[in-house]
Amino acid sequence: MALIKCPECGKDVSDKADVCPHCGVSLVQDEIKCPECGTKIEDGEEACSKCGCPVDGRVAKNKENGGVFGVLDQLTGAKNTKSIIKFKDLFNKGFEKHSREEMDEIFTAGGPKTTPDITKIDPKKVGAWAYLRIFALFAVSVFLFHLLVSNFKNSNSIPGLILMGAFGVPVTILIFFYEIDLPHRIPFYRVIYYFLLGGVLSLLVTLLEYNVFKLNFSSLDFGTAMLVGAVEEIAKVVIVAAFLFREKKADFILDGLLIGAAVGAGFAAFETAGYILNYGTSMNDLMYVLFLRAVLAPGGHVAWAALEGAGLMYVKGFINKLKSDHVTSSKFIIIVLVSIFLHGLWDCPWISWFKWEATMEWFVPMILIIIVWTVLFYFVNLGLRQIEAAKQYYLKQAATTMVAKPVAKKTEVKK
Repeated sequence: MALIKCPECGKDVSDKADVCPHCGVSLVQDEIKCPECGTKIEDGEEACSKCGCPVDGRVAKNKENGGVFGVLDQLTGAKNTKSIIKFKDLFNKGFEKHSREEMDEIFTAGGPKTTPDITKIDPKKVGAWAYLRIFALFAVSVFLFHLLVSNFKNSNSIPGLILMGAFGVPVTILIFFYEIDLPHRIPFYRVIYYFLLGGVLSLLVTLLEYNVFKLNFSSLDFGTAMLVGAVEEIAKVVIVAAFLFREKKADFILDGLLIGAAVGAGFAAFETAGYILNYGTSMNDLMYVLFLRAVLAPGGHVAWAALEGAGLMYVKGFINKLKSDHVTSSKFIIIVLVSIFLHGLWDCPWISWFKWEATMEWFVPMILIIIVWTVLFYFVNLGLRQIEAAKQYYLKQAATTMVAKPVAKKTEVKK
């Protein structure tokens, strides 16, 4: 038997002991410590109790997840991720009656008096509904502009038709992510800022990449489709990461999901407007391109960029400051590669490969939409679990502060 020093109290302990007999600290060699601050990670913890760094999957001693979430756990390093809510719970509120005052409250969040206390947020009550009202507004606008162009032959209304058609679905999805961002720390005006500026900048970076590397594809095969996906997703990652580094109120996975969606929505809206303008040579063609891009928008640029933003905030944790190490983390790179792969599959010429009819151009994108929203739902659950972990962390911090606070002694008044 040999003696070792207890890492906690420094006293001599047998190397065969599981715990120190002097201070009770565990001496098990395979215990996991936080990679950020070195704090011991207890079994069952989802984040470091000291710095909020996400727990690596190796910590889990309970049964691992199966199915899709189990596969995603292996990719992200999360452990035993379970659904806090059902997928339909995100959308159920859309069919309830809501007042104008409730709508006002949604879009005034993010101020000193309108930011919710993290310790009072219930992750299970997440849900969105305002996005449906916004979508209805865009749908009515498209219908009216189409009426002006087709029935009244007003060519001045064509730009309005293109604008409403291109922006409708991307903005609707962005509103959805804004609603489910439970911390509600980022004001809506700043989300619009990220949407407009992020969309333009990500397009600019994309074109710079094409010019610098002299990329020009007259036709696409599997390799070139993947290359296009890489170029465009890297451009969006650069802008999303830049915004997250600058956004002081972004701490959580759901914040990253929102800012990523804002950049992706801007990219999608501007790109769609260009497609409608270039390929809408007749009113029928214009409306077909508009409709096709609108229906497929939920599984495209918005979703891919949202994954990238969520992934970066996931590897950061809710306490740590975002650093360059997080951007180069293998976990984040894997998440970006997932977006690139899905984007590449989206751009593949499936119709020419399999001699499908034109109507079959909907088939593969619909499958990819289901896949990417499954992954998004996984990250929404990671985000909700992180909110719960942050809630417990701050409650514990508050309790510790209260205990440490000295109690004033009563002084006796001499008569």
